[in-house]
Amino acid sequence: MFSLNNRKPGMARVPITVMGYRCDRCQHEWVPRGGDEPRVCPACHSHLWNQPHKKARMTYHDFLTKIARVLADAGKPLTWTEIRTVAALPQAFPNNQWVHRMENDIGLIRRRESDGTIHWSLKEHTLDLIKGAPTQASEQVDSRQGGKQGAVE
Repeated sequence: MFSLNNRKPGMARVPITVMGYRCDRCQHEWVPRGGDEPRVCPACHSHLWNQPHKKARMTYHDFLTKIARVLADAGKPLTWTEIRTVAALPQAFPNNQWVHRMENDIGLIRRRESDGTIHWSLKEHTLDLIKGAPTQASEQVDSRQGGKQGAVE
C-alpha cells in the first residue's frame, strides 16, 4: 500500500485531475467507482441528482401581493380561477396555509355560494388601504416639498 507519509526522497509529486460528478440538488461531488453513470447521489440519495431544480418557487409575500392587487382592482368578489388567470399564478390550487394566513394578514374573505362556488374578496378597510395608500417614495417627496415651501415663505 502506498502512503504519502512514507514516500521515498526524490519522488516527484504531481497534480492529477479526475473527472467526477456533482449533484444538482445537494452540490456533493464524487468520483465514480465504475464506468456507468450513477443512479443516485451518494450523499442525498436523490435520483434527480443530475437534473437542476425547475425554477424558484413563489414566496408567500409575492402570492399575497398578487392576490391583493387582483381583488382590489376587480372591485368585486372573484373565484380562484379568475384570480389565478388575472394574476398569472402557476399553481392550480391555492396553498391552504397561505390562504388562512391571508385571512388574518389582509382580511381575505371566502364565501361559498349556494351553487358551491367560492368567491374571494377583501374587507372594506383593506381595500381602502391597498387602493388609497401612497407609496413611501411619494410620501418622502411630499414631505420635502412641504419643508421647502415653509423655508421660502
